Amino acid sequence: MLKLGLAAWLAATGVCAWEHVSPSDLETSIKSHDAVVVASLELEWTPAVAELTAISALSVDCSQAANICQQHGVSEYPSLKLFQGGESKSTYLGPRRASAITSWIKRIQRPLVSEVSAEDLEAFKSGDETVFLAYLNADDQESRKTYEEIALQFRDEFTFGVNVGDEAARQAEGVESPGLKCHRHLDGDVVTFKGSFDADGLKAFVIEASRAWPMVYLFAATEPERAEFRRALHKIGRSYYESLTMTTVDPLDFPSLPARLGLEAKYPCGAVHQLSKDRIYHYPRDYPVTPSALQKWGLDVWQGRVNPWSPDGEAAAATKAQQGNEMPGRIRATPRVSIASFPGLNIRIGRDEL
Repeated sequence: MLKLGLAAWLAATGVCAWEHVSPSDLETSIKSHDAVVVASLELEWTPAVAELTAISALSVDCSQAANICQQHGVSEYPSLKLFQGGESKSTYLGPRRASAITSWIKRIQRPLVSEVSAEDLEAFKSGDETVFLAYLNADDQESRKTYEEIALQFRDEFTFGVNVGDEAARQAEGVESPGLKCHRHLDGDVVTFKGSFDADGLKAFVIEASRAWPMVYLFAATEPERAEFRRALHKIGRSYYESLTMTTVDPLDFPSLPARLGLEAKYPCGAVHQLSKDRIYHYPRDYPVTPSALQKWGLDVWQGRVNPWSPDGEAAAATKAQQGNEMPGRIRATPRVSIASFPGLNIRIGRDEL
């Protein structure tokens, strides 16, 4: 096992559970360990570290050691980084949950693509929140190379494995060779790759299979406001579970996220990011955040009556508000679709969400 040193960069001095080290001690730790993870997130980080007994924890208070934090590219809080050989190699971009952090730490200790025998297949499938398993013939080096290239692009986020030359395992999985499956452990979902085993096809599959649900971001500057969002939308979230991931966001924790979504820093506000197609839709600023309003606007998005935000920061010119009681940002309605059949209405609960 790698000997890991974990260091926490903290934005405020009010966190007392960490015993901060000096910048010089941190530099020594980075250079002397095979890998060092730079983190924040005390509440979720503590149980994550407790589960990984071989890991030691260090911390640096960035309010007192701003230069060393800037030197290592820590410009936002919270921030998690992996250092190997004294250099930053990986940045954690996942949710602030102990289980997700633990999965990331375990993931970075695995090979780029793990060799998985038939006996280990079932255990490997549940070894991370999202696992990709390829089934290849022993002499198919071209497919192996392509798969490894895709794994390199997404290794920070997902675990990749390969079962080579095992005809019985391939038949049991019901895939051709080369074949690929995505296992989402938390959801129990399995998605099978269909198409040519080329770089573009595999990359599109990884993105689609792992990020199938759109993300709904609700930004509010205060915890009471965020709590009210959770209270108001909790019931609808429980009723519709399968195809949306909703999260309330404190903009102070993620100061660059609103701009990335094309939102002004005026709160509350919200947006939907359709990850599979990389499209962003802004929730009408003056529209109430209620279950009925969210359903109504979501239906408009799904039916194409709301155009996505364009990269230049302006909504598409074709998006127009209608008169009367219809919400801002709608285009004239096309034939009605039953709310019950609206796939984008389902709101996924769990992880960091409602």
